[in-house]
Order: sequence, then C-alpha cells, then structure tokens
Amino acid sequence: REIAQLAGVAHGTVGWVMTDLEMMGFVIQLQGQRRLRNRRRLLDMWVEPYARVLRPKLLLGRYRAPRREWWEKVTVEEYGLQLGAELAAAKLDGYLRPGIATFYADKVPGRFLADHQLRTDTHGDVELRERFWTFEHEWQWPALVPPVLIYADLLALGDARCVEAVKRIYEKHLARLFEQS
Repeated sequence: REIAQLAGVAHGTVGWVMTDLEMMGFVIQLQGQRRLRNRRRLLDMWVEPYARVLRPKLLLGRYRAPRREWWEKVTVEEYGLQLGAELAAAKLDGYLRPGIATFYADKVPGRFLADHQLRTDTHGDVELRERFWTFEHEWQWPALVPPVLIYADLLALGDARCVEAVKRIYEKHLARLFEQS
C-alpha cells in the first residue's frame, strides 16, 4: 500500500510488479521479508525504458534563453522547480558545462518564464519537465532532482559530454545504494 501511494499507482499494479521482480530474481524472500537484490542491474534495466517511454511524456515545454549561463543565478525553490540532467550534474561537482538547462516542475511556472525572458522554441536550450514522483527524497541538495534521475537523464541525452559526468554521479552519489546487493 505504501509503495502504491508513493508511486502514484493502483495497489494491484504494485502486486504485479513485485511478482515480476521476484520472477526475474530482483526480489527474494529472507526470513519472511522481501529483499531487493541485483540493484545495479535493475537500475540499468530501468534507464532504457525511462529514456524511451517516460521521459518524452514528461516534457512540458522547450524554451530559448536570451543569454548563456543565465540559470546560474536562478533560485529554483522560489519557483517550485528542481534542477535536472546537465544542470544538476554541474551543480554537484562542476565537471559538466550544461548545454541544455533542464528543470522539473509540477506545472509550467509562468512567472519563471517571464522573469527569465524564456521564449517558446522547439529547439531551445531550456526544457521544463514534469515532476513525476510524489515522495520526498532525503538528499542534501533539495534544489536538485534525486540522483537516480540525474543519472538516467544524462544517459538519456546520449551526449558524449555526459559520459564522464554519468560515471562521476554514479561513483559519488549512487554506488553505495546499488552495490549493497
């Protein structure tokens, strides 16, 4: 029930997914409790369908900014936004210089667009994506999306510049979570 509520899906859906995960060897029963195993493999399996199926559906709009590096002075919390993809990676360790500014929000924040003079452009360098998770994540950078999403978004971009950033994000922020199984 808790997983269904956090994931925003029907209770029955969680049951089917748990059964599938057990059949695939990702969930095992130990002393009457379910345990997740092979976490890294599961992450790798999730990233591809995320990029192909879910991520395209999350696009709220693309925009063009009037000048480069404008995003460095944005206080995202003021607009109910979180940084994703290249912006989040740049904030985490300064390694990657963002080409596309990705923000996650519950809806398009009109005031944000106006304040930063963002204009609709299907090939623009700013993208707004819908925040699809409902849970609070405990992580030291609340202005950034969860690290798993940063990782998946960078891989989804398919940009050679992001490859090293993906490795760095994984090693610094995810390895401890995924290599315990």
